[in-house]
Amino acid sequence: MTKSDILDWFSVNNASLDANRILFVLGMGILLGAVIFATYRITYAGVSYNAKFNVGNVVMLLIASVIMLMISNNIAISLGMVGALSIVRFRTAIKDPQDTIYIFWSIVEGLCVGAQMYKLAFLSVIVIAVVLVSASMYYHARKKYLIIIRGGQSLCTNEILRIIGDRYKRAVLKAANYSVGHCELIVEVAAKGTLDDSVIDALRQTADVMSVNWLLEMGEHIG
Repeated sequence: MTKSDILDWFSVNNASLDANRILFVLGMGILLGAVIFATYRITYAGVSYNAKFNVGNVVMLLIASVIMLMISNNIAISLGMVGALSIVRFRTAIKDPQDTIYIFWSIVEGLCVGAQMYKLAFLSVIVIAVVLVSASMYYHARKKYLIIIRGGQSLCTNEILRIIGDRYKRAVLKAANYSVGHCELIVEVAAKGTLDDSVIDALRQTADVMSVNWLLEMGEHIG
């Protein structure tokens, strides 16, 4: 194969991939990635926000766009790419199931941009972002708390539930642990905003109560 044959082959296989088109596709990917980035930052409700993961979603979108550009212009490359990606194994555990949504969302938007389906990409990213933000606002408006009451063996469960029930409509006894000289009750309540301190003070003044703690319940984990 001569030098001219190699240059001809290179130009033929990249005839439709001029620099302006590639930059335009990547620019659209960055724009959509910014929407995903902002949505994740707004809706994140965990204990420790991971900025690297959020940036990784944007980069993942761009990578998916490049892959689509590659396989949409050459059948041989598309077949080879399928074989190459099939041997890749990811072992990183995802702690929050919500993160899986953003990973899949970034990949799908990247495929749309790489396939130059811009209308589908823009409409879908806006609709999904609105749904996620709306769902996040709904969850934040009605939070679930776990109140942990520790006391002596004579601790009155009915009295504890009455005190909490007077302030919150939904109070459910989730667990009751009894041991020699010791009792622990875990009650779940739904509250708007933060937990009222008055219920904590009332519980502390109850007979035989040693300590009262509360935790914010966050789906799969408690933070």
